[in-house]
Amino acid sequence: MTAPLAPARPPMSRRRFLSLAAAGGAAGMLGPALWEQLVTAAPTSGSTKSPSTTGRTLVLVTLYGGNDGLNTVIPYTDPAYAAARGFLAIDPSTVLDLADGFGLHPGMPRLQALWKAGHLGIVHGVGFADPNYSHFQSMDIWQTALPQDPSGTGWLGRWLDKTNASPLRAVAIGPSVPTVLAGDKVQAAAIPPGPIQLPGSPTEVALYRSLAGGDASQPGLLAEAARSNANLLTVNATLGPILTKTEHANPLHLTGAEAPTLDGSEQALAAANGGGGLSVANVLSTQLSVVANLLLAGVPTDVFSVELGGFDTHTNELATQTALLGELDTGVGAFLDAISHTKRGQETVVVVYTEFGRRVAANASQGTDHGWANVVFVAGHPVKGGFYGEPPSLTALSEGNQPFTTDFRRVLATVLDQVIGVDPKVFLQGSFPQVAFL
Repeated sequence: MTAPLAPARPPMSRRRFLSLAAAGGAAGMLGPALWEQLVTAAPTSGSTKSPSTTGRTLVLVTLYGGNDGLNTVIPYTDPAYAAARGFLAIDPSTVLDLADGFGLHPGMPRLQALWKAGHLGIVHGVGFADPNYSHFQSMDIWQTALPQDPSGTGWLGRWLDKTNASPLRAVAIGPSVPTVLAGDKVQAAAIPPGPIQLPGSPTEVALYRSLAGGDASQPGLLAEAARSNANLLTVNATLGPILTKTEHANPLHLTGAEAPTLDGSEQALAAANGGGGLSVANVLSTQLSVVANLLLAGVPTDVFSVELGGFDTHTNELATQTALLGELDTGVGAFLDAISHTKRGQETVVVVYTEFGRRVAANASQGTDHGWANVVFVAGHPVKGGFYGEPPSLTALSEGNQPFTTDFRRVLATVLDQVIGVDPKVFLQGSFPQVAFL
């Protein structure tokens, strides 16, 4: 059976992509002191410097639900693939060829273009020993890098603790801080991508603003609440202009080699979505557009975290995964294109992972059940494109699953060393051979 192609949509240009953040806003909820730090840290001069020891920036893209890697990076020339997948096998005539008998899902043309440009690495067979079928425990293992006891801090949270870094060194775009960015002493900042909605009528909003103007003579908790509210309003006023500058042809007034080439004829976000404005279908692009605009504005953050859910495809997988992979492809591709004309953008690395793969054989509900090994994408200008790791066999299965061939901590060790610039064994509680994609 032929997998449905992603629905036709206008191409996501750099201008359209960057306008997402202007439409989505830059409001968020951080601690009172943290907002003040962010306001201070956000420069207005367009500086592209990062405090990272390597000068690189990491963008983690977490796919929640267990993406079906076998229908993402497809061994479409292997007869065992079609035999095992049956009606879920992607029509080989639609697969976007890569190399070595593998190709991408037909809804991922931007990632294929990155592959052809030599800026997409694909790591085969990534996983861990003694796998389980729990979304929560498997994701905890990935985010803590502690397979035996995944109840501790995140592997990047331990880095924040060790360096005693400002929480602004790592930022999650979303309502909460994921485990991967949570330390014992330091946690990342969380910035929801939606606008601030002040409560109530205009009179009540005015009252809220007046409460945010409290003074130091108030009791401790009232003074703290006032500072928190004031910082929230201040950050909305401070970061909002950074993002809305993307509505102009040269949004950050960059010059020379730093100036992006933008399409002056483009319309705002509504045009990109067929006139409908923001919708649930572009949630990842919205998050990544906020990251892009913060990078372009020179905010000194080394790690950003974004996420996309819905990959638990026990039923109706073909249509669901086509839509989700199309969103992943659009978001990552447009993000890298939007930042490609800056020095900071050329040192940005995107890592895409999910908690586990899915079973090789289809189930009776036109979907697939929880599995084991999977693929990891690594994209960006610093990446040495190509395949890494050994593809798991489609015939030598265990409990109907592909066993892992690449320990996931090898990927994390490479990121810690080559992107963050620290000794991986300090944060992974052991030494793991790196993967040569950087």
